[in-house]
Amino acid sequence: MGDVVIIGGGPAGSILGAYLSKAGIDNVIFEKAMHPRPHVGESMVTATTRIFEDIDFLPVMEEERFPHKYGASWHGTDAPGEYAIWFKEFPQEGINQDYTYHVDRSRFDLRLLQHAQSLGSKVYQGVDVREVLMDGDRAVGVKVSLAGVEVDVPAKIVVDASGRNAILGSQLRLRQKDPIFNQFAVHGWFEDVDRSANPDTWDFIHIYFLNAKRGWGWQIPITDTITSIGVVVEKEVFQQSRGRLEEYWQDMVGSSPDFARAMAKATLINDFKTEADYSYSMSQFAGDGYVLIGDAARFVDPIFSSGVSVAAHSAKFASEAIIKALESGDRTRAAFESYESKLKEGVGVWYEFIKLYYKLLHMFTYFIDKEEYRIQVLRLLQGDVYDRSEATALDAMREVIETVESTPGHLWKKYLSDMPID
Repeated sequence: MGDVVIIGGGPAGSILGAYLSKAGIDNVIFEKAMHPRPHVGESMVTATTRIFEDIDFLPVMEEERFPHKYGASWHGTDAPGEYAIWFKEFPQEGINQDYTYHVDRSRFDLRLLQHAQSLGSKVYQGVDVREVLMDGDRAVGVKVSLAGVEVDVPAKIVVDASGRNAILGSQLRLRQKDPIFNQFAVHGWFEDVDRSANPDTWDFIHIYFLNAKRGWGWQIPITDTITSIGVVVEKEVFQQSRGRLEEYWQDMVGSSPDFARAMAKATLINDFKTEADYSYSMSQFAGDGYVLIGDAARFVDPIFSSGVSVAAHSAKFASEAIIKALESGDRTRAAFESYESKLKEGVGVWYEFIKLYYKLLHMFTYFIDKEEYRIQVLRLLQGDVYDRSEATALDAMREVIETVESTPGHLWKKYLSDMPID
């Protein structure tokens, strides 16, 4: 019996494999696809850099010459103009660079998987995991399809890193649809995007507020000439377009003056892609003999580029719990309790931040501009908070919202959305 079987060779699975291999733990990664393969989620947050440093992957990031990301900008719907932050304003301990990265996920995911393999992970691509083998409530291995033949692979611990396929979560019926978010994304790669009227923010991620329910657009540099552009709205808004994709796209882009300027001469160089079911959670992130990480555990609206960060941090936290479980011989759910609670709290911080953001968009730019809150918001945006008690900016945001709601005639009252925040 092997030590650990990892289902999925995306960022979560590869990073976990790298951590385990560096700790001398036998692990095998089964990846259904053949890399390279396209994937959305192309912008990193700063805290992820520390994990790349942990697993000796930073030199690879620089070798690939992925665009450096020095900050983020937000654009409103009422008038041209941006609100920008620079990561260097809040240096993070253990990180010796003032930027993170934008990535071509096909290249990034491939190199990360190859890196895990170089450290000792056994990697099998094009291998479909059919199901997780269970002995009662305990995971004891996986059933894989190899050249049309189904083979049982035993393991002491099974890790689901299968992304939104959520193989184990689906098998055990753990998946819970988010009660609030039901978003739909349309995205593609473009050339000739006018990335910024400000040369200082040309290489930033740009987020555009849209005149649509929970609508926003992203702009992410992929190369010097190629830019990833996406539009995210509530699914009901997209359905109202009745399939008129080009017309819908132009309406969304045109609802932000800066977005319209950026896209005025842009040319789509691939086919539009769509993504649905953006937000969900599994009812538990671990059980007897198994752990769920990354998107296979929880996925929230990606407006703050949290996807790869959550994948990376969940892999790090899971590796720590798995190493202890194998050392002690206790592979019950109780052995993974600290992992589960830490990840739930951390993703809960992201989720609360996103809800408050949607509740009152004008408050977000207000907090960026206010000196007493700016660093706190910046820390959140860098993905460095997995303890709710340290996220004091969220309490201040709630107070502002309560003030707006309770003050007759408040100038911001008309901007309050119907987003529940409790």
